[in-house]
Amino acid sequence: MKNTANKSSFKTSVKNKALATPDANAVGERVATQIIDKATDTHALLNEVDRIEVESTEYKTLVVTSRPQVALTSEQDGFTTAPVLNNGQRYVGVSGLFGKIYAQALLTDEIVNDAKIDLESEVVRLTGDDFRNLLVAELLHGDESRSNGIQRLRGILQARIDKPNAFSEALKPDSERHQDYYQVVKTGLSGSFGANSAAIRSYFVSLKKSLPTKYKRMAKWYMNADVFEALEQVVDSNGQSLLIHCGRSPYSLEESFMMLGHPIVIIDQMNGEGANETPVMFGDLRSAIKVLDLRGEGSYFTVDQMTVKGANIVYVDSRYGEIMQANDAIRVALQAG
Repeated sequence: MKNTANKSSFKTSVKNKALATPDANAVGERVATQIIDKATDTHALLNEVDRIEVESTEYKTLVVTSRPQVALTSEQDGFTTAPVLNNGQRYVGVSGLFGKIYAQALLTDEIVNDAKIDLESEVVRLTGDDFRNLLVAELLHGDESRSNGIQRLRGILQARIDKPNAFSEALKPDSERHQDYYQVVKTGLSGSFGANSAAIRSYFVSLKKSLPTKYKRMAKWYMNADVFEALEQVVDSNGQSLLIHCGRSPYSLEESFMMLGHPIVIIDQMNGEGANETPVMFGDLRSAIKVLDLRGEGSYFTVDQMTVKGANIVYVDSRYGEIMQANDAIRVALQAG
């Protein structure tokens, strides 16, 4: 964890010593670590994916696109059929993409000296919340653009489904689609999952069926609250709801729901319904994508008491990345004909 320019910390106050410490470097590293951990561990989407530390922004890995061919052969006795080479595995390289998130807040001496709250905890809580929200927005909706030095990530519901090109690559089957894109599955009706309850249920059954079996054990449905409430109204001719209420976990205050045998996760920042919108994802996100945390040089924290007289400027930043792992591990609903 990098921590430079931490020459001074907040003034020591009898009433509040939250950010005052003899070791400014230690408090800077601790606060930065707490903010980053809070930002990546307390959100529905971020709880569904793995976070891994990498050494460089040039991080790359290999994924298997074709497995070795296996076939029956004869016993080899040195005289009859000789062994014949068949196709081996094939790999393709995928690379991570990094963006940078920062926050800069000004706290006057009066706030530091007179506050009746734990300012360190407040910095962690408020900054962590907004870091988290911005990171989730990038993971979902980043368009991979770079302007004025700002690099946006490749969002699952934007760049990763080829939205700028009318989903051209994302509409291809797994065997033909480029490794950097997930598959979208059309609903058959613009702006809707189907014309009636039977059609809606049929669509989601087909969407579920299209996911490779190896991912179904851990697969979940992802949507925002508005889409969830709309699907909650879908019932068949026997009065059976598409969504099944499973009660409340003893370890959580949240109600638990299932759809077609798989849990539902509510993510507020996902798209709503509409023409060419992508309001639902289904699959194993942990297998599909990884959040990259740059080890050692990834986070920075400082307190500046010099630039503005009588005030402390708290600055913190972090560099986050994302990388595709398995482009067939999720399916994205596309409300299009």
